[in-house]
Amino acid sequence: MGAGAVGGFYGAALAGRGHAVTFVARGAHLRAVQEHGLTVRSGGRATVLHPVHAVADPAEARGDFELVLFTVKGYDTEPAALALRPAVSPHTTVLTLQNGVDSGDRLGAVLGADRVLVGTTVIAATIAEPGIIDQPSPMRRIDLGELSGGLTPRVEAIAGALRDAGVDVRVTTDVRRAVWEKFIRLAPGATLTSACQASIGALRDTPETAALYRALVAETVAVGRQTGVKLPPDAVEIAMSQIQALPADMRTSMQLDYERHRRVELEDLTGMVVRLGRRLGVPTPAYDVLYAVLKVRAATFGGEDRGARGLTR
Repeated sequence: MGAGAVGGFYGAALAGRGHAVTFVARGAHLRAVQEHGLTVRSGGRATVLHPVHAVADPAEARGDFELVLFTVKGYDTEPAALALRPAVSPHTTVLTLQNGVDSGDRLGAVLGADRVLVGTTVIAATIAEPGIIDQPSPMRRIDLGELSGGLTPRVEAIAGALRDAGVDVRVTTDVRRAVWEKFIRLAPGATLTSACQASIGALRDTPETAALYRALVAETVAVGRQTGVKLPPDAVEIAMSQIQALPADMRTSMQLDYERHRRVELEDLTGMVVRLGRRLGVPTPAYDVLYAVLKVRAATFGGEDRGARGLTR
C-alpha cells in the first residue's frame, strides 16, 4: 500500500521469491508499472518484474491478503487506511514501515489494533523515474514486532518471508523503542537538511550546524524518554556516532520534497517533536524555531499537511 521507492522495492523483492504481490500506486508511476513492469536497479544490476499486478485503489485488488506493507507518507495515513479496508480480512496483517512514531496507533484506530504490526526500515531507495526504483546502497533492514511485545507466529512468518527475500530482519519485543531509535536520527536530520537545504556532510562539517544537529538529537531523546520509551543512557552519543557514519552527500527525503515543492512530512517529524514536547512539558527550543521556519516554507508552495494535527495532540 503505497508502492513508491520503499514499498515498491520490498514488494518486488517478495514477488521475486514467488509471492503473489499487488502494488497500489498512483499517477505516472502506476501507469508505467502497469504498462512496462517495475524495474529495480540495485548492486549494478537491473531486475525487471513483468507483468505486475498494480492498481490505483485497494478495492480493485481482489483476494484474501495475508500481509499488507503500509508505506505511504505520513500525511496520507488516515485516507490510505480507510481505502485499504476492503482489502483487509480477518486473516490480514498490516505492517507499517512509515516514518514517525505514531503510525501504529493511527492505523489501529482505523483497521483495528489486532490487525497491525509496527516496523521501521533503513533503506536508500528512490524513484529514478516512473516505473524505475534505484537502490544505490545494499542496506535493507527492517525491525518489526507486536505492540504488545509478544513473539507471535505471524511475526516469525513475516520475518521469515522477508529474510528469504534478502532483507536483514530483526524481530523485537520492544518495537516502540526501535521506532524511536530511528526517529532520534531521522527527525533531526530531516529538519536540519530541509531548513538549510544542504547535505548531511555539509551540516556535520560546519561547527554551528553540527552543534545545532546535536541539540536536535538531544531534544528528541528527551521527548522520547518522557513518553516512556526506554532509550539507553548514551542514546545521544549512539545517534551522533551513527550520523557521523552517514554518506557526506546524503540528502533526506523531506529535504528532497521541499526542493521539489511536494507535500512534506513536516507534521510527522519536526512537528511531532514540538507537539509531544509541549504536551509532556519537555522544552524543544531548537525544534520550535526550525518548525516555524519550515511551516512557512511549506505553505509557500502548498506543501503543508492540510490535515495537520494541533499542537496539543
